[in-house]
Amino acid sequence: MPDSRQAQLTALLAQFGQRLRVLVEQHCGRGQGLDPDDIEQEVRIKLWRTLESDKKVEFPASYIQRVVVTTVVDALRRVENRPTEDLADTDEADLDPTLAQAPNPELEARADEWRKRLLAEIHELPERRRLPVKLAIQGFTADEIARLLGISIASAQQLSYRGIEELKDRLRARGGENIDD
Repeated sequence: MPDSRQAQLTALLAQFGQRLRVLVEQHCGRGQGLDPDDIEQEVRIKLWRTLESDKKVEFPASYIQRVVVTTVVDALRRVENRPTEDLADTDEADLDPTLAQAPNPELEARADEWRKRLLAEIHELPERRRLPVKLAIQGFTADEIARLLGISIASAQQLSYRGIEELKDRLRARGGENIDD
């Protein structure tokens, strides 16, 4: 890698390394069979390859978030496709599919209902706040929101913050007692 690309990668990781680690830890839940250190290393390699190919990264925070998510999804697919233990050492009782824990339809229905409620409440926000809130929820920074919408950073911060606060209030009013502050 030429020195300028190495410098770009170093600068990118200096600025967003902490965010990268937080995103990896958020997406690597327990019981998934994923090692956050391995995922972080894969993300760093993908970033290095991107810079090596002379691809310009216009919104680094968003790009890093997308790379983390796709890397975790790819890793989960690999985990699902490889056996985790030798079947020769497994008792036949362990292979009985009737003993496997079925998905909880009630929890799935609640989660689906919650997603629909969230989308409906976002749609009810004032138009000026709606898009900044959607972008903020997706992980865009105030700087990126400002650039995307052609507004000042201060406006992006205020619209996002006030919109999210209004969204939280609306969700609490509709039974969302566990909304994080």
